[in-house]
Amino acid sequence: MVMRMALKIRENSITSGLIKDAFLVSFPALLLCLLLDFFAGAFLGKFFTLIRTEYPIILVILPGLMGMRGNIFGAMASRFSTMLYLGEISPSLKDRNVLKNIFLSIVLSLIPVLLLWLVGALKVRNVDVAIAVLLIVLVSTIYASLFLGTATAITTVLPYKKGIDPDSVAAPIITSVADLITIPLLVGFILLYPHKQTFIALTVVSIVILGILRGYSKLNREDLKFLRELLTIIGGLALLSSITGSLLESYSKLIDSVAIFSVMYPMVLDTTGNLGSIIGAKTSTKLHLEGIEKIINLDILKEITVYSLLALPLGIVGNVIGMELTKLLLHRKAEIIPHFILLYPVFVFSVLWFAYFLAIVADRAKLDPDNVTVPTITTLSDVFSTLFIVGIAKIVVG
Repeated sequence: MVMRMALKIRENSITSGLIKDAFLVSFPALLLCLLLDFFAGAFLGKFFTLIRTEYPIILVILPGLMGMRGNIFGAMASRFSTMLYLGEISPSLKDRNVLKNIFLSIVLSLIPVLLLWLVGALKVRNVDVAIAVLLIVLVSTIYASLFLGTATAITTVLPYKKGIDPDSVAAPIITSVADLITIPLLVGFILLYPHKQTFIALTVVSIVILGILRGYSKLNREDLKFLRELLTIIGGLALLSSITGSLLESYSKLIDSVAIFSVMYPMVLDTTGNLGSIIGAKTSTKLHLEGIEKIINLDILKEITVYSLLALPLGIVGNVIGMELTKLLLHRKAEIIPHFILLYPVFVFSVLWFAYFLAIVADRAKLDPDNVTVPTITTLSDVFSTLFIVGIAKIVVG
């Protein structure tokens, strides 16, 4: 009897700790990310009709572009911090190895972009649009990579100099910055493209900067190995992301008809991916520490249920902000969508189970779940989230 009571108290304590961790630690971080996503969402919503009608290939590329930059520069941040601790680079932005890694980040960004562009060009089959989009995406990618490469160096070097572990701050900051600048910069070059002289001048400047960085970069065998390994992962995820982009382009007219979803799109993808990453990361840690004997158990059911419940307030906040931005920027009708708010936690519940099983499958396949689960679930959740948005939009349109 005493033993049963003790176990009950321990179980209640664990449940209380889980709820506290979810609502007091994870929820504020997720809410901040949601607010940042609406910066990108405002740009996407404002110019969604222009992109859909004039440059539809960009819709095929966009989801992969957003996810890819977070993956690349998150990995670059980890590489910078490791090199700092090993003494391979000095904590200075002028270090030659820092410039070399910025060059590597641009190369890593450009190759998957070409892959995504090819998929989009084959789908849309319009030569003039394909050429225009290729130029817009390549030039915007170079500038975005220059900015993000520099930001990655700053967010690792400065904390290191102040005695702070850069691994604790660099990757989350840089992935948020990547989300912030990808869509606005892309839209900026779309608007600049008709102004041929300005566009050509900026293209020439980007090529010159790339050439200067190449001159400073002497790639060794370790650098080439890093390029091959990351390109294999990023390339595979880019192809997977093209499914999301193809869905977005195919149903863009439907999404445009429910204007609020063009504004909410980045927020839904990012929030779902973040929640999936939390469960994936927690499962990976358990697998490394003590393993998981019983795959379906009460603890994981509680954990997934609690984190799925976070989707309810996040969905409400997202719907309200999306509604106001749609009215303010697009001057179009927008309202609370009950189907979205009620079904979003159910949808997230299924995605979190998928993230959980993905980590277990990776472990059983003798792969490190830390390396596989998070980038894969964020990419897959983009596909699932796009399908979810399309489904809700069909319900709204009737």
